[in-house]
Amino acid sequence: MSFLEKIRNNTWLVFFFISISLIFFILDPNIILKFFTDNSVIIGKVNGDNIFLEEYLNCFQFLKRFREDEPDHYLKNDAWKLLIHEKVLNQQAEKLGIKNTKKDFWKAIEKQSIYSKIANFQDEKGKMNMKKFRLYLKNLEKFPPNLTPEIEAEKNIWLYEKNSIPKRIIAKKYIEMLMYGLNTSFVEAVLNYKDKNLFSTIDYIFIPYSEIEKEYYKIKNHEIYDFINHNKFLYKKENLRNLSFVIFRSHPSLDDEKNMNIKIKKLFLKFKFSKHDSIIVSNQSEKPFDSNFYLKKNLPFVLQNFLEKNNKIGNIFGPVKDDNIYIMAKLTGKKMIYNSVLSSHILISHKEALRFYNNRGKKKAEDIAKKIYNTVVKNPDSFNYLVMNKSDDTINVKKNKGNLGWIKYEEQNEVFKNSQDKNSKESFDFFSLKNKKGTIGLVESKFGYHIIRIDDVKDIKPVYQFAIIVKTLTPSKKTEDILYQKTIQFMKENKNSSLNTFINNARKKKYETLFLKEIKNHQYSIDDLNTELDKEIINWSYEKNRKEGDIKIFSTSNKDYIMVFLSKIQKKGYPIEEIKNNIIPILIKKKINYCLSKLRLKKYNTLEKIASRFSKKINKSYKINLYQSMIENQKEPKVVGYAFSSKLYKTSKPILGEQGVFFVRPLKRFNTSKKLSYFSSEIESLNTNLRKNILEQIGNVLINKSNIKDYRKNI
Repeated sequence: MSFLEKIRNNTWLVFFFISISLIFFILDPNIILKFFTDNSVIIGKVNGDNIFLEEYLNCFQFLKRFREDEPDHYLKNDAWKLLIHEKVLNQQAEKLGIKNTKKDFWKAIEKQSIYSKIANFQDEKGKMNMKKFRLYLKNLEKFPPNLTPEIEAEKNIWLYEKNSIPKRIIAKKYIEMLMYGLNTSFVEAVLNYKDKNLFSTIDYIFIPYSEIEKEYYKIKNHEIYDFINHNKFLYKKENLRNLSFVIFRSHPSLDDEKNMNIKIKKLFLKFKFSKHDSIIVSNQSEKPFDSNFYLKKNLPFVLQNFLEKNNKIGNIFGPVKDDNIYIMAKLTGKKMIYNSVLSSHILISHKEALRFYNNRGKKKAEDIAKKIYNTVVKNPDSFNYLVMNKSDDTINVKKNKGNLGWIKYEEQNEVFKNSQDKNSKESFDFFSLKNKKGTIGLVESKFGYHIIRIDDVKDIKPVYQFAIIVKTLTPSKKTEDILYQKTIQFMKENKNSSLNTFINNARKKKYETLFLKEIKNHQYSIDDLNTELDKEIINWSYEKNRKEGDIKIFSTSNKDYIMVFLSKIQKKGYPIEEIKNNIIPILIKKKINYCLSKLRLKKYNTLEKIASRFSKKINKSYKINLYQSMIENQKEPKVVGYAFSSKLYKTSKPILGEQGVFFVRPLKRFNTSKKLSYFSSEIESLNTNLRKNILEQIGNVLINKSNIKDYRKNI
């Protein structure tokens, strides 16, 4: 059952049976090291604004919860597109000073959030009850971080909504502002209706450009310069800077690695013989201890392989090293469970519980639950009667008579797993092999007290618990100091060097170099450099006091040093070579038009003579429409416009269309429209098309004009 279906059918289950942990809910489960990467890593940029791995994963995970049947690669692409659109629209809104308020935020929660779809947050009229929702948030905030996976999952869902809704609000305001003036007038509707019903019959000749361009393709340089001089405003050259780079990477030294290896060996021995694995992980690992048990299929691929031959408690995987990350994993637990459990429940709620609010005190609810539990233990046959008459989960009672359906192990969470059976010293483990068909348990959750009956069980599977230690090798202070000294020394030695000397000297020392990057003032990133300092470097190169040959050192957050050489300052001008390819087709068309017009004026002034001259047949009595503007299976507005505006039976001058040259002779015009007194449907239709087209164009234009970098392939 999908997450959305659970919202509709069993709203209290929304957060009960979210996946055990988000740790294994990431994009590439085949590489264990990717489970421990830093989520602050940058995976893309939109006009200089970073897209972080964390927000990408959050967006993917969010889509996955609601579209679980779709392939991951579709969801990855959709997550990427959503983030791109979000960034672009918010950047435009920010330029216009569009902001959101607290009132906007809570209104969006009430109208647009996933919580607004949950029945138990709604009142009798189906509107969201914000009092109930705020109480839920208040209780959620009381739980400490990492208390249980399901609490962490709930917090992650709220965090995602909390962070994404303000962006959605701003984007919506921006779109609404653009759409505000987009309305069709009554006059436009009338004209559009007439255009749809206005037709003309023509004879015409069509000559594709490909058949005549060869005669006019020779364009001389002076023609290009003349055209530019007459259209200077179109061909102004931007301010440009040419930058080159020497990059001094911060890497751990051999001594750093040697010292780390010694530490890892000692840690491995301590880990191997320890009986306090969770304490060691908490003290030594960069990732917290995870006490959950996982099905084999939900483990990283390398751990699945490890279990094939090493499935005894205490077996250790690793240590392994990839790049500068060390990982070791110890099998600390193994047990058999029912992978699928069919159950029913009786819910006794109280005024402190979430979603099932009533005036009953918590102590009173506990007493009622104990009484029902004792009754059901003594007389199991009474369970069904008590579900129908005592359970506060009224929606479930009406639809399913208390039945919660089959719940898979990977859908469960710690609520049932660790909740204490009130009449027993043992925990009520929901998927335990001890729970035979008919087992009754009493558990407490934030929704109240649940009397649980196990209706059926199946599919026995093993589950595993691992203690995992993650350590990153980083440069020591001594190594960082040595790198800094090397950078300063290279700067001193090459301060007055030419660009070629500067780059060659760097390459001799085997430093990383980037040569001659052309930089525009308005761009936000530098190809192949891709650091958080890109815009700062660009701004430096455009400072008023900059001159060719200037050098500066920049330091990144990971202690790399970037030495920038400003080799060329290119001021505004006319980039002839760059614009030739755009100008030549324009000049060819002008030549064709001139030559054909001159030809026609002399002696080829009828379609018959033109057809004879170019060995073309005349297309007779062709019907065209002003609204569609279609001819030769292409949109040709110039040709159609002439056919409706020129004299009948007169052959046109050469008309330069989209695909070739046309000669047209209008024969007849007629109108099929009827007099309509009311054009509301036409206005509505035009408004819909107008806004749809504008929205599509806005998105495409903004994205096409944006500087977008995708680094996902490097992750």
